[in-house]
Amino acid sequence: MQDNDNDMSGQTRIELLRRAHEARKTLGSMAEEDYIEVIYELERVRGYARPVDIASILGVKAASVTSMIKRLEKKNYIVYERYRSVRLTEKGRELAQKIARNHSFLLEFLESLGVSREKANIEAELLEHFLSEETISRLRQFYMECANRRARSSES
Repeated sequence: MQDNDNDMSGQTRIELLRRAHEARKTLGSMAEEDYIEVIYELERVRGYARPVDIASILGVKAASVTSMIKRLEKKNYIVYERYRSVRLTEKGRELAQKIARNHSFLLEFLESLGVSREKANIEAELLEHFLSEETISRLRQFYMECANRRARSSES
């Protein structure tokens, strides 16, 4: 079976697939980032984050939350007061704020393409974990250049 998809040899495509799957292995931090995001929002909105609330929001079992809390505490992202609440450390807060900034940008970018707010929010949530900082930065640059061009052309 012959497929002339973008003139890419089968061997090249196989190598790219291998690299992509290697990169996915480093995305173990995606779950960590989800927890950090939820803790950040709970602290922001309620002033505290309890494991039971985290489990409810993420749709996971209490045991999964406990396991992740231990992992995040070892990495110095959170402080856990047993049977009480979870608090972000400065390191955790900085990561949460970076994720929130990326989410806001991706949401705005997707909406500018005509994607509905609900769908853009969901897809921004996914993309913020999968795209590298370099790619997000380049998308930001592109978006700003387009906005500047539109502003200049509307002045004419």
